[in-house]
Amino acid sequence: MRILGGILLGSVLLSAGPALADDDASELKALKARLRQLEQRMEVQARKEEALAARQSAMQNTHMAAKAPVPFDPCASGKLCYKGVTFTFGGWVDLTGIYRTRNLASDTGSVYAFIPFPQSKNFNTGESRFSARQTRFSVLAEAEVFANTRVAGYGEMDFEGAAQTANSVATNSFNPRLRQASVEVSRTDLGLHVLAGQSWSLNAPSKAGIDPRSVDAPGVIDFESVPGFLAARQPGIRVWQDIGPEFKLAVSAENPQTSFFGGNTPLVGTPAVGPQGVLNPNLLVNLTGPGGSFFNNANNVSLNHVPDFTVKGAWDPRLGPYKLHVEGWAMYRDFYDRFNFANHDVNTVSFGGHFSAEIVPKLLELQGSASHGALGRFTAAPFPDATVRQDGSIQPLPITAFLLGTVWHTTPSLDLYAYAGLEKTKATFSNVGTVPFGYGNPLYNNLGCNIENSPAATCNGNTSEVRQYTVGFYDTIFKGDYGAIKAGVQYSYNQRFAFQGVGGAPKTDDHIVMTQVRYYPF
Repeated sequence: MRILGGILLGSVLLSAGPALADDDASELKALKARLRQLEQRMEVQARKEEALAARQSAMQNTHMAAKAPVPFDPCASGKLCYKGVTFTFGGWVDLTGIYRTRNLASDTGSVYAFIPFPQSKNFNTGESRFSARQTRFSVLAEAEVFANTRVAGYGEMDFEGAAQTANSVATNSFNPRLRQASVEVSRTDLGLHVLAGQSWSLNAPSKAGIDPRSVDAPGVIDFESVPGFLAARQPGIRVWQDIGPEFKLAVSAENPQTSFFGGNTPLVGTPAVGPQGVLNPNLLVNLTGPGGSFFNNANNVSLNHVPDFTVKGAWDPRLGPYKLHVEGWAMYRDFYDRFNFANHDVNTVSFGGHFSAEIVPKLLELQGSASHGALGRFTAAPFPDATVRQDGSIQPLPITAFLLGTVWHTTPSLDLYAYAGLEKTKATFSNVGTVPFGYGNPLYNNLGCNIENSPAATCNGNTSEVRQYTVGFYDTIFKGDYGAIKAGVQYSYNQRFAFQGVGGAPKTDDHIVMTQVRYYPF
């Protein structure tokens, strides 16, 4: 702009010639003033043209961004990068304490369907213990291998596994446990994703979209979570499709397992009178050490021949500052056994749904779940999936589960939470003469359930329902360049109800207080 002004000034001076010397100095000043006005007009026009070009470029970039996926940054800030692959580490170092009024002799967590009745000595003895076995480590590796094709590998482990010889007597000899190990391939231009490996089952609830690597679990300390929260981690394959920015549809085939009432033996019931309700040893519902050497030969796994198939739809609508996630699923399962030279199988369809919502943005969250079907292996109780008639045919146990909870982010460092949940089933049985079989049979003997040290045969109370009411808090007591330290306390009141039998319908409860200190290094 200055160069252009100099050219104009030179032109004016040349055109003026010698006459300029005779003119008054004021005429020269007037020419210079007009030149400055011209320069200012040209500068204003140039700025307008630059602003217009910038707006047009921004609109074009926004339009292209809406059509194209976000570019993959192989070395994003805050992540470890090596040869175009980013690594994200997670996990924590954990110390959990448990104090309970009924002794289950467990290191951590609860098994709600086995809270002891007064018949057991454990009913009148509490327990207190600490554990570091919830310490966890995870790593996520991501890379863009081709245009619009991303690959992510994820692994997660903790120390909650317990081999046959594991104990806390001398060395805390517990083995590490594989939680997740999967690889995901995504076509970002097509919105298509494929995952293979071990991950959360598709019926487990997500916080947003279809998320195989994490779940919208109750934020409690208790490792067994809250009744009503259904989940499992299984090997399998999953495919899902992004349908617009708000809706996703997924289908999975996962490793099946069936929990038969009676455990690993053919025992399916103890009658009040008459001979023991035992099936002929020809019954086969479990296998010992299947698949060669991949399983511990001291543990049985169920006989299955069809994977579990699940279909899920997830919706994340845009509601201004509010976040909402809604999902629904249906699952197909097949239960299988062999008895007296014949195979028996029965298939079932279960269904459920989940929601997660911000009631007050960044302050108050609400979540809820509901499900129904033969879902025993997924429950927190846990319940069995099925029982067996005397002829070897299978009777699935219908489970109904509900969960409702809220989290209040009172300050940036302090969270308060409260949850209530239940899981229940219906009596499913059949009799042969005076010999009762099945689950929840009213002929089962419950006469000794309220008498300490009475024979086991006098307390067959099959669990009909478990409930829990829990409150707690988490506080971030330190957060800096070297990680964060969080501490929490949780109280829960747990109830177990049994079916009516000979001698009544026993029930029991348990008060549990848990503490936790966690260090998050990442």
